[in-house]
Amino acid sequence: MSFTSVRVVGLLLLLLGLTGCNQSVDEQIQDGLQNTKTVFAEQPEEQTDRIGDVELYLPSNFKVDDSSDAYNILVTKGKESYILFINDREDADSKLYYILLKADSSKNIIEENTYEKNGIFGFAAVLKTDNENEFELIVSNGGVKMTTISHAKHIKDNLHEMTKIVHSVKIK
Repeated sequence: MSFTSVRVVGLLLLLLGLTGCNQSVDEQIQDGLQNTKTVFAEQPEEQTDRIGDVELYLPSNFKVDDSSDAYNILVTKGKESYILFINDREDADSKLYYILLKADSSKNIIEENTYEKNGIFGFAAVLKTDNENEFELIVSNGGVKMTTISHAKHIKDNLHEMTKIVHSVKIK
C-alpha cells in the first residue's frame, strides 16, 4: 500500500471515529435526563459557595456574577449563563415550578422527567427554542430552579452540572 493510500484510509478511519463520538440530540437529551435522576437519588454535593443565606455547590468552572442577589443568582461558565431562582417559601417537595411549566402553553417541551422520593420532588425538562441548535434546559428541586439556553452538543453535560447545583442548595 502506498503512503498516500495509508493517509486516505487513516483519514477515513479518523472521520468515522469522530462521527461515532458525537451523540445525536435525542441521545444527549435521553442521557442528560437519565443523569438527572441519578444525581437526585444521590447525596447532594458539598457546598462550595455562599451567597447571603444560600449555600450551594458550584463546579470549579462556574462563577457567580457580582450582580446576583440571594434569590436570583446569575452563574456563568465561560460564555454560557445560567439563572438560579430560589423561592425559600417552597419546601423540598414543592411542585410549583413544575406546575407553572406545564401550565405555560408557550413552552414547547421536548422531553421531561420527574423525581420523587423521601420528601423531595425534582424535575428536568428540555424545551425547544427558536434556534434549532439551542435548547432551554430547566432543572428544579422544590423551590429551587435553574435554567439556561444550551447548545445541542452540551445538553447532557449541562443537565448533569445543573442538577448537581440545584440538588446542593441549602438555605440557612
